[in-house]
Amino acid sequence: METLDQYEEDVASARLFVYGTLRKGFGSHGLLQRLRARLIAPGYVFGRLYDLGQYPGAVEAAYNSYRIHGEVYRLPNATVALEALDRYEGFDPGNPEQSLFVRKETTLTLATGGQVQAWIYWLQRVHPAARLILSGDYALR
Repeated sequence: METLDQYEEDVASARLFVYGTLRKGFGSHGLLQRLRARLIAPGYVFGRLYDLGQYPGAVEAAYNSYRIHGEVYRLPNATVALEALDRYEGFDPGNPEQSLFVRKETTLTLATGGQVQAWIYWLQRVHPAARLILSGDYALR
């Protein structure tokens, strides 16, 4: 795990916040490994987390009553990595309205302290059958 002091800002890299199946210990984490993503720290964003069955979806909240827990990674080759992650998440940058998730930069809080900007995939629409994960942690659903 990197510390913020060790983290070097690089125009070719980007940060990514993951809260579901891309997290360490889950089935799709291998994608981040193939992309050579490096864990910076655990962290959280404000929003609501829903269980959609095989994966979760995070929804932005206008207020700070719920936290979504996850991990922040550094993507060394952001262009290639984000293209692969967009495909995985069903996000079409050319047609975001029709995408299941939309990728946006957001401010998150690191468990080690401080706030950073990172990409996150927000769920566009909540299905009526989706169940709110009150803990905000997909691992504790």
